[in-house]
Amino acid sequence: MKTSLRYLMLWLPFVYSAAISGITLSAWSQSNIALPPGFPAFFAFLPMAFFFSALVTQNHISRLEKRIASLEKQAGPKTDEISN
Repeated sequence: MKTSLRYLMLWLPFVYSAAISGITLSAWSQSNIALPPGFPAFFAFLPMAFFFSALVTQNHISRLEKRIASLEKQAGPKTDEISN
């Protein structure tokens, strides 16, 4: 259950951005303003997708950094030597 929730959270930015794009395209099709085809969808979809994907990725990376720090504490003191 926990793993499936994590995978769902990875797709959440895409679903949100797709919904915003759908709303934008629906409003644009009913508008009298002449814009190139796909222009409103580009502005609605791409920035939000990158923003929310970056947030989710940063959250995932910070969790991994915390796990690495806790594993380093369990492993004992650090040494500067490289063992062969």
